[in-house]
Amino acid sequence: MTFNRILVIVAAVVVLAGALITLLVASGATSANVLPYDWFHSALQRAADATGGSRAGVLAVTSVLLMGMIGLLYFELARYHRPGLLIVKSTDEGTTAIDYESVRVLAEKAAATARNVREVKCGVSGAADGLVISCRSTVAMGSNIPEVNADIQQRTKEAVEGTIGLPVAFVDVKTKYEIADVKRPPVR
Repeated sequence: MTFNRILVIVAAVVVLAGALITLLVASGATSANVLPYDWFHSALQRAADATGGSRAGVLAVTSVLLMGMIGLLYFELARYHRPGLLIVKSTDEGTTAIDYESVRVLAEKAAATARNVREVKCGVSGAADGLVISCRSTVAMGSNIPEVNADIQQRTKEAVEGTIGLPVAFVDVKTKYEIADVKRPPVR
């Protein structure tokens, strides 16, 4: 699995470099002799000599390749920056850990039990003094926002601390009212 990902990343970098060089040559920003030892000189010379619709085609294809490879690299490398595991307990006998995604799901389930909450999405990050949980909730129209937010904060903190055993330093809640479906009278 790791070998395949490395292979994809290397191939994407090679295609990205080729597309960038071709784009620079076709746009006239550099000459076809940009690579050492005349590597790909004939292909680059054809790109440099292209005119009109051919030049536009070369520029379009290389631009699409360039953006595609940047996107591919972003998604491949973004996986490596995902938060890891939270250490719950570490002793001589072993380590107990939980991933951030599980804590996020727990926080969302706990927050969703608060009265008048229609939907909630949470994010979890670590801080020096405990976990920081950020929630975005949608509540029923007319709900008392300060009361609902306090309830969400309390339920989320209690659920995470009680279930996982890690301290929660802060629960940030941003709330909006649900959009009511207003039925319009039929046009006659």
